[in-house]
Amino acid sequence: MNDFIQAPDIPPLPAAPLLERFLFEQPWLPMAILGVLAIIAIMAFAGRNQRRRGFVVAGVLAACAAGVYVVSMLVTTERETLIERTKVAIGAVADVDVATLREVLLEDAYFRSEGDIVRVVPSIDGRAEIIDQVERYLQNRYRVTSWDIHDRQATIDGPNTGRTLVRVGVDSDSFSRTHYSWWRLHWERGPDGLWRCFELEPLWIQLVGSSRG
Repeated sequence: MNDFIQAPDIPPLPAAPLLERFLFEQPWLPMAILGVLAIIAIMAFAGRNQRRRGFVVAGVLAACAAGVYVVSMLVTTERETLIERTKVAIGAVADVDVATLREVLLEDAYFRSEGDIVRVVPSIDGRAEIIDQVERYLQNRYRVTSWDIHDRQATIDGPNTGRTLVRVGVDSDSFSRTHYSWWRLHWERGPDGLWRCFELEPLWIQLVGSSRG
């Protein structure tokens, strides 16, 4: 497999606890299971000439499904917050939004480049230098016309630290088709409760290669 064209296997982040994931972040599976059980209850009790009881059981199951949905809408997990902050950071880079970059990056944030990538995009120390490079390259040479996050993961490593892993697709007038890359971002939650990025780690950039040495 050509590492310059298609990404190698990227190690996933640790999975979220099942209960938390399906109750707060991905409620559709338990809702679907409860819906199927409601239909089964109606059919099963109807076969015993207990149609009314079947509808009562189905109603309870439907109410549970609705409750799961409401809970998922009311609760925002830290992983979901990190994913949203990652979107903000990527959007700020793509739009060369300096004010947002200053808000989302720690002052001593750094861009860690290794392997094939370091030959094209060297490591950068400090928020000011990162912003300077973003302005230099994306404001003039490689202006981004559109972007999207196609894969996203997040994990909480400690009380105030976490990571996100994303695959980003970018369109620009500088190339003829969508250009993909994989990134791992490291986050720290400050005293104000906001998550800020302290390390940006490119894992693979299409037509450049990967961070493997």
